[in-house]
Amino acid sequence: MYSNHILSIEDNQRDVALMKRIFKKHIPEYNLMHICDGEEAISYLESESFKLALPKLILLDIKIPKLDGLEILKRFRAYKEYLNIPVVIFSSSDLKKDIKEAYEIGANSFLEKPKSYLELSKTLPVLIEYWIVYNK
Repeated sequence: MYSNHILSIEDNQRDVALMKRIFKKHIPEYNLMHICDGEEAISYLESESFKLALPKLILLDIKIPKLDGLEILKRFRAYKEYLNIPVVIFSSSDLKKDIKEAYEIGANSFLEKPKSYLELSKTLPVLIEYWIVYNK
């Protein structure tokens, strides 16, 4: 398991592939770990493996199968020992009700996913720098 990693909970394989490319090219000091559905995410977040190697940041999509991102966030934020792990909702949703609910249940930030590789390659490094470097 990585000690310097970011956890992405995302079901869109195209987005995952783009993120992996960006991490490899622009943010090589961090490893990207990926989970693709809500049930798998909850199992991992409640596992010993998670406790032994906490991620520096969680990027969480809302629209994922089996258990949506807001429910994952709600369950994750119930663990007081993990409150210092930033969770950024990184979703294609821009619905006001999703944004409001995400903040109410403990999201640190809510960003609409960029639509292109170029935008994503500019956004991810800044996002990582802000939530990990500046908020130590």
